[in-house]
Parts: sequence; structure tokens; C-alpha cells
Amino acid sequence: MNEHKSEGMAGVLARAGYLPADDPAHADVVLFNTCMVREKPVHKIISEAGVIAQLKKKNPNLLLGVGGCVAQALKEQLFRKSPAIDFVFGSANISEIPRLIEQARQQRALGRPGWVMAVDKIPDKIEDLPFLRASRFQAKVTITEGCSNFCSFCIVPYTTGLLRSRLPGDILAEVSELAAQGYKEVQLLGQNVDSYGKDLKDPNITFANLLRALTEIPIPRIRFTSSHPQDITDDVIALFGEENNICEHVHMAVQSGSDKVLKDMRRGYTKEQFLQIVKALQERGVNVTTDIIVGFPTETEEDFQETVDLVKRARFGGAFIFKYSPRPGTIAYYKYRDTVPDEEKQRRLEILLALQKQITDEENRKCVGQTVEVLVEGPARHPGFLMGKTRDNRTVVFEGSSDLIGELVHVTITEGSVAGLAGFACTVHLSLIHI
Repeated sequence: MNEHKSEGMAGVLARAGYLPADDPAHADVVLFNTCMVREKPVHKIISEAGVIAQLKKKNPNLLLGVGGCVAQALKEQLFRKSPAIDFVFGSANISEIPRLIEQARQQRALGRPGWVMAVDKIPDKIEDLPFLRASRFQAKVTITEGCSNFCSFCIVPYTTGLLRSRLPGDILAEVSELAAQGYKEVQLLGQNVDSYGKDLKDPNITFANLLRALTEIPIPRIRFTSSHPQDITDDVIALFGEENNICEHVHMAVQSGSDKVLKDMRRGYTKEQFLQIVKALQERGVNVTTDIIVGFPTETEEDFQETVDLVKRARFGGAFIFKYSPRPGTIAYYKYRDTVPDEEKQRRLEILLALQKQITDEENRKCVGQTVEVLVEGPARHPGFLMGKTRDNRTVVFEGSSDLIGELVHVTITEGSVAGLAGFACTVHLSLIHI
């Protein structure tokens, strides 16, 4: 979602007459687009601002702006943390960037640089932005912003606002235009795509109905992220059992395998309910990936072992695993002390990483001998080789020429490992076997 927001920032600036720079040293304006889900990005902003401060010594006219969730939350505190920052804009203030740039320039010309800022108290709208898309064959389309679930550890509702859904007609029109332009893949974006439409108070506007309508648009691939186990419906799951353009991949964060911890996290489901959803998806050929937090304040060793058991049973295609990071302003920050020592968080993290790597390796090896459809995304690290993604979001590397980038190619898989799949492109068109 941040990548798509960055495309919006680029589009706003292009409309105002700016051109992309290939290096910050050659730029007139540098923007940091930020996320606040974890603590590390906050520290990185200050570190990277120091790099820009050095560039300003050579180019005194260079301006630095910070936007996104960190800007939404910290506002004027960012100016105190780094004097290199010239302006700050919130999660729903991207369209104001050109005005902020001019205001910062004027203040500098007058010799009195000040705090130039546009941050709405709580974002309550989805901005209509002129996106400058980074790819000619893959596009991102926002369907919702914000979240109304208020998981105890999550900062999103406080920085991005409550759930806001776009009207289905606007989404269908955008995807139809992308299809007409020759795009091969569209990824639908939302903090919780399964909650799409709940704020619009129309029983016919649901995520399942939106997906069903998108299957009628002549575009080869429709993806979406992210799903929430509390909100995914049987109607959405059923779509994967049909022949359509909905890709067989669901990223659905579980966060923990302990019912007690899930309750403390305010996730709205149990371990067994989650595993039933995974089973239903996998029976339809869906590759399920997930997010997991270790070291939540109430997580005991017994709770952690419940998560280990869940990972063994779910057999995710991949997982992002993180140590719990207290986020000021969240329920967990005020309700629980961060009592799990960092070394214990690290131990649990390493155990799960090793287990998931083993499972990913085993699952990818099962793909050997299959022929899969690959959307070629670009060159691989090894010269003469290309990389791309299957419909179920596994990475494939194969030998081929650069004119295949952006095309759908059938590849026979000869190797599978934790890193992904490898194979050779077929010389004839073969029917797709979903994996």
C-alpha cells in the first residue's frame, strides 16, 4: 500500500511539473513515505534524514518532506527530531505536496525556515490521486483505506483512520481502464480487504461481489491483500474453486496460535477457526501466507508452542515473522507491560523462521514437474535469467530474453527450494496446472 501511495505522490508531483530524479543528490525535493506498524522505520527516518542533511550542504535548495503514517502520528515532533525536515504531510494530504513545497521554499527565501505541515486530525477520505505507475503491466488499485477492527497491538486505525471503501463503480472503471491499457495483473489493496463495503451500508456491496464483478473484466490476473481471518467469507473462499482470473494466493495474518493471546490481541477468531479457513482455501489450491508476532506481552512459552503447532499444521507457503514492538497509542501499549525480554523474543523468532523455511522448502519441492503460468517481472540476479511469479505468488527463475518481461509464460518446474522455483520456459502453449 505504501508503494501505491508513493505512485500517488509521484503523480501529484508530475502533474505539478516535476520529473523523477535518479538519485537524491540530483533532486530538488526528496520525499520519505513512511509506515508505523513497527518501531524500526521511525528510527530509520531520522537516520536517512541525516544523509539528506549532508546533501543539503552541497545543495542548500534541496527540500525534504516526510509523509505517511509516521508523519500522521508524530506531526511536529518530526521537526524536533531532525532539523533536515522541511515539511510534513499526513496520510490523506498527498495532494497538498506542491503547496507545501512552495511554502517551504518561500520561508527559506525569507531566511526563516519554519514548520510547514498539512496533517488532518484523522483521515476520513480516500484521496483521488493521479498515480504515476511504476510498472507497465502490474498495477495496484486501492479498494479500502483504514481499519475499524482495533487489534490491540495495531496503530493503523489511529494513523490511517477508520474503514473507508471506494464505490464499486469507481473500482471497476479503474480496472477496466487498466485492462484496456494492456495490464496483465491488478492487485487490490486494503488494510483489510475482506471488510470492503461494510461502511457503505449496502448489503449488495461486499468483497465477494466486487471480486465476482472483476472476474468479468478481461484482465488475466486479479490479486488482493491483505485478508483478515475474522472477516473473510465463504463466498470469497468459494471463488477460488472456479475458473476465473482470481489468483490462488491469500495473505492472511494469524499473528498467534494461542487462543489466549489472540483474545488479548482482539483478533476475533480462535486457532481452530483459523485452521479451518486455511484448510478450505488450500483444498481449492490456494497458497496461504501469513504474518506472525512473537513476544506479545502476554505470550508465555506454552502460548508460543501453540503458535509452533499452528505453523506445523497450516503449512504456510511463506510467513513474515516479527518481534512484538510496542506502539504508543494502541490498546496493548497502555494495557500490557512489554515484559518478554528481547533475547527471548529473538529465540522464538529464530525457531519459527527455521520451521517456516523448512516448510516453504518442502512445499516448493512439491511443485517439481508441474507446468505453471508465470508473469515475468524482470531480470534475475544471474545474467541471462528472468524472474516472475506464479498465480499463487511463488517466485520462479528461468532462462530467457528480456523481451519476455511483462509477458505470461508457461514454465516447467525442475527445482524447488526455500528460495522459490526454477525451470525452463515451454516452447508450446500448455494448459495451466494450478499449484
